[in-house]
Amino acid sequence: MSEEMEESVASSNLKQVSKSTRLKELALKNLFLTCACVAVLAVVLIFVFTFWKAIPVLTDIGLGEFFSLKWAPAEGSYGILALLAGSGIVTVGALAIGVPLAVGCAVFLTEIAGKRLANVVSTAVDLLAGVPSVVYGFFGLVILRPLVASLTGGLGFGALTVWLVLAIMIVPTITTLTMDALRSIPMGIREASFAMGATRWQTIYKVVLPAAKMGIVNAVVLGMGRAIGETMAVLMVVGNAPVIPGGIASPLSTLTSQIALDMGYSSGLHRSALFGMGAVLFIISAALVGIVRFLSSARESGRGHSRHRRAKAADRAVVAGGVNFDHAEQPTEHAPQATLTADDVTPVTGTVTQVSEGSRARIKRLLAQGAKPGASKNKNRTNDVMIGVFRAAGVVTAAVLVMIIAFVAVNGMPVMSLDFIFGWPHGVNAEGGIFPTIVSTLYVTALAMLICTPIAVLAAVYLAEYAKQGRLVTFIRYAADTLSSVPSIVMGLFGYAMFVEAMGLGLSMLSAALALALMMLPIVMRTTEEAIRAVPRYIRWGAYGLGATKWQVVSKIVLPSAFPRIATGIVLAIGRAIGETAVVLYTMGQAINLPLTPLDSGRPMTIHLYQLANEGINMQAAYGTALLLMLMILAFNLFARYISRRSASKAKGN
Repeated sequence: MSEEMEESVASSNLKQVSKSTRLKELALKNLFLTCACVAVLAVVLIFVFTFWKAIPVLTDIGLGEFFSLKWAPAEGSYGILALLAGSGIVTVGALAIGVPLAVGCAVFLTEIAGKRLANVVSTAVDLLAGVPSVVYGFFGLVILRPLVASLTGGLGFGALTVWLVLAIMIVPTITTLTMDALRSIPMGIREASFAMGATRWQTIYKVVLPAAKMGIVNAVVLGMGRAIGETMAVLMVVGNAPVIPGGIASPLSTLTSQIALDMGYSSGLHRSALFGMGAVLFIISAALVGIVRFLSSARESGRGHSRHRRAKAADRAVVAGGVNFDHAEQPTEHAPQATLTADDVTPVTGTVTQVSEGSRARIKRLLAQGAKPGASKNKNRTNDVMIGVFRAAGVVTAAVLVMIIAFVAVNGMPVMSLDFIFGWPHGVNAEGGIFPTIVSTLYVTALAMLICTPIAVLAAVYLAEYAKQGRLVTFIRYAADTLSSVPSIVMGLFGYAMFVEAMGLGLSMLSAALALALMMLPIVMRTTEEAIRAVPRYIRWGAYGLGATKWQVVSKIVLPSAFPRIATGIVLAIGRAIGETAVVLYTMGQAINLPLTPLDSGRPMTIHLYQLANEGINMQAAYGTALLLMLMILAFNLFARYISRRSASKAKGN
């Protein structure tokens, strides 16, 4: 039964119930549509508020001056070109280091590693993705910066240090998405390549990677968006010099780092220029999402027409007088005529054609060519070298995670105690414990979850169960993808303009929770929609056959069946919210107190860690805060994996 037939059955069931039930179903559908449109509204409001706040500087100095080189607010110069160039420099360098490592790690996990080793390393990659950006910045500040300083002779702040930090940060994103693209390639393609005598490296390089190139490009574009939008980690190691750098070891600044650096004391045109930077970052993010969606749609369209194209290609090859594997060779004029065999029958059209060389003969010829003296030896040597390169990429990725965890754990464990966890900070050096920051972190995360979850789940229900493909649904999905890619500092600017100022909520838990809820929304929406679509269709058919309405099927059957995977998405979103820094920097405040009401201010653990480490107030407390923060996020990620695996095992058992 197709979705159209299922919809007609649901409609016929609805005609048999009372008018009040039909009105209830219609009201629920409109409610779900409204929730789905929240993502669209959020994207529109983000652009409107950031651009509206940027209008004063644009009208005062003009667009040309705004995109000039000189950034000196004290002198009335608000050119962002050097900052934009800095964002481009750090992004390109991070991609140059991170993309080969990530793609190599993905190839290793999907094409080379055994199942047990692949599970261990993929778990390490997932955990690496859950490490807060402020911890990456802390690691770069304490470990990588002195290392770069010893190599270059400078202070260690600059493009090279940022490249290393950002490369580590984007590796998990690109690796995970590249693995998905590689796993989508049918095994039959690999088996055909091996049957032709190709080595594993030749199969990977000539067959698998070209087939998955669109998915890999998508992964790289999304990793680029992560690098462009990163704030706190860059701020801690970039050097914050708003000029074009003279070399890779020279300090520079980016759009995100300059916003975070200046926002706390800016006013007038200076603050308006910072919002203008936010508008530029938003446009870049939206454009990258548009590119990804265009490539993805082209990829899906190519999949849908691939069989038709293969059929036409085979027929063209038959007409040309030969059957071959790649449909690129033309038969030679004086080629010997082969005896007609089963291989000479076109599998697509069934046409019997006399060919210059049968498929079986061609395989034998190519294998014989590969068996020439020296050819096999060179081929195997290249294969061994490249397989070793891929293994090294996997080892490096896992080693980076171990190094970061060991760095934080070794320095943070001596500080860990009940007094540190449940005590209050005091004195100018923030001695004592961090209990108020823990409470503030959990408080704002729980409040954001309560706001986000109902809206996201109902929006996913609409997209998965009620929506019909059209411009509105396409725009809703685009808005959700854009919302997920908005840089956290831009979301912080929007939260400040919308919730703190326009709505008058002030620096409070509620302002921060609303901003965090918007960041969590696309994560929960996407995972919930995938969970709902994973519920077998025949379960719905049985319910419709018994006369159930659409909402009865969704509420009584679909959502309970999809709950484990929905819970996984919620837990992952909670882990993202706990590690967020830039969003809460300008919406919650930095007061060290115990929040009681949603309108109270507070200081989360990420801001506390940034203040301690970046200003060198109390490095021991910074290590302890980083360790506890990592343990909390890793616990949430592991719990999400446990829920996912448990639901998968139950599904197999059923």
